[in-house]
Amino acid sequence: MSLRNYGAALALLLLLTACHRDEPAPAAHPHYELGSAWHGTHGWFYPSEQFDYRATGLATRQHAPVGGLTADGEAWSANGMTGAHQTLQLPAIVSVRNLLNGRIVRIRLTDRGPADPGRIIALSPKAADLLGMKADTPVEVTEDEAASRSLAEGLGKAPAQNISAAPVGEVRETSLSDGSSRVYGNDSSVAQASVAVGPLPATWMQASPGPSGLYVLMGIFSGHATAASVAMRCGGTVLHASEGAGLEWRAVGGPYADIAQADAALDRTRLCGVEGARIIVE
Repeated sequence: MSLRNYGAALALLLLLTACHRDEPAPAAHPHYELGSAWHGTHGWFYPSEQFDYRATGLATRQHAPVGGLTADGEAWSANGMTGAHQTLQLPAIVSVRNLLNGRIVRIRLTDRGPADPGRIIALSPKAADLLGMKADTPVEVTEDEAASRSLAEGLGKAPAQNISAAPVGEVRETSLSDGSSRVYGNDSSVAQASVAVGPLPATWMQASPGPSGLYVLMGIFSGHATAASVAMRCGGTVLHASEGAGLEWRAVGGPYADIAQADAALDRTRLCGVEGARIIVE
């Protein structure tokens, strides 16, 4: 290369270097978030405010959100003790127990997901490692009501809306047994934080493992005949439920030998016309 050509190439390199600028990291703005209904891989999820959540199912590992910010406006980190949930208000504090080894971690839910209805929670890589997760894992998720309420109030929870002014995507559910109602989803949740949201300690506790039986819960019904109809159509059985007043019968499939069988059974349940079925652990 001649000296003249070398000089021209060097000048071009310096010009390109000067023009390149790293994109600034997005600014975090933690806030209370509920949000509208959103579509997963096989149907819709309807966020709802709930402070006494407790459920069993399968946990998976969380991937970094697009843009680096979670649904509640926090900066995501693979080393944070955080996770994603399909419907709970954000942020929320939950304990997650690995039903295979008994380990428990405490995390803050900050994002929406997982999109797969066969999984009930996604954990950051750090939280999943501390929980001893090598793959998708049976877990029990229990919400810390006091801590979750404190976050909601401190982060400027939006007041309840009048239904006549509600945006598209909001759904109201009314109980046929006692007339009570619950509103799912809203868009008026971007209130600025009034409290600091700090990281949770990266620790785990030891408890007892189990249960470990994998089942598909097809639905909970007030009438035995309805539950039996669903169970017959989808190859399940009817069991007595204890979830709440008026809902006394469960249509359940299983137990299944492994997660692959449970996933296949969940797919078959959707094909026989049942929406909202999920994998549970008992």
